[in-house]
Amino acid sequence: MRRWEKKGLITPMRTAGNRRRYTVRQLDDMLGLNTQKELGAVARRGLVIGYCRVSSSGQKADLERQAEVVANYCEKQGYQFRIIKDIGSGMNYKKKGLQELLRLVCEGGCGKIVVNYKDRLVRFGYELIETVCEEHNV
Repeated sequence: MRRWEKKGLITPMRTAGNRRRYTVRQLDDMLGLNTQKELGAVARRGLVIGYCRVSSSGQKADLERQAEVVANYCEKQGYQFRIIKDIGSGMNYKKKGLQELLRLVCEGGCGKIVVNYKDRLVRFGYELIETVCEEHNV
């Protein structure tokens, strides 16, 4: 995998601990497993996104602890994952990280979302986001 990375054939995502993570799709592409059936299975699995949010910059230490808990959970589950962090009100739907998360869900780049608590995602409207995720098999 590292040789492929050095040659520029594959680009890993990095965990908070700087460990390399690859998606199943990346590995399948490298191994030539490109049949439509296999691609459909890969797309359904998708990348796991760990989403962490705090309300203010004074809570940065809490944000890091939250990210560590989510990353540890994802690692123990064997997920290929990426952590998205946000600082801002749970009632603000225009946070950069939340927008990125929703874009990944809608584009099929996310198979599962992991959060510590539902209110870390949004304060109100969780059910709406849950419905969007269900419509995209997330």
